[in-house]
Amino acid sequence: RIPRVIRQPLGNALLLGIGGSGRQSLTRLATFMAEYECFQVEIAKGYGQAQWREDLRTCLLKAGLDNKQVVFLFNDTQIVFESMLEDVNNILNSGDVPNLYGPEEMDQIINTCRIDCQKKRIPPTKLNIFGQYIQRVRNNMHVVICMSPIGEAFRTRLRMFPSLVNCCTIDWFSEWPDEALKSVADSSMRSEDMKLGDNFDGVVEMFKNIHQSVAEASKRYLAMLDRNNYVTPTSYLELLDTYK
Repeated sequence: RIPRVIRQPLGNALLLGIGGSGRQSLTRLATFMAEYECFQVEIAKGYGQAQWREDLRTCLLKAGLDNKQVVFLFNDTQIVFESMLEDVNNILNSGDVPNLYGPEEMDQIINTCRIDCQKKRIPPTKLNIFGQYIQRVRNNMHVVICMSPIGEAFRTRLRMFPSLVNCCTIDWFSEWPDEALKSVADSSMRSEDMKLGDNFDGVVEMFKNIHQSVAEASKRYLAMLDRNNYVTPTSYLELLDTYK
């Protein structure tokens, strides 16, 4: 589903699932399949408004000036200040962030996108040229937002920034089915010679049962003590690594 979304003009996605459900990994895989460039901000100590706007500027200029297809992957764990979501909301809604470009960048935009106006026989005014740049950005940039649907913060953010819903295709990441659990355990055990012999199928079934029984126990735990214990695909992969 993610490759289908990002291959469309104005194709953006909101991936909902708990941490470890494979949202970022599948987005990177989909980006590779489409032969696009994946851009993700790196949050470090002291990361502030200036660094954020610089990263946004770099990404938007790649899509607009270089005319490259770019996937902007953004995770809710990277939200240092709420205005970051406001900027993402603006990109989804209009393809622009107010007061982002300096005089040098504006000169580059005018020189590069003037030809688009000439091709479409539009008067090459400053406003029309910037409009063509925005059109390039919206066609070439695909925003993929990974969020956890748990907690009040998620609901508040959707109310404050409606473009997260209105301008995105929503994809829910639920628990893996039986066949997926068996297939992953099977390939993981075959990657090394575990010398399991006739016990191989039983061991694969055991992994599936352990994972599912912990998920069921977590539901009872929630009902009894009103506390969550999240069982994710990452937990399952860690279980397989522990056995090996």
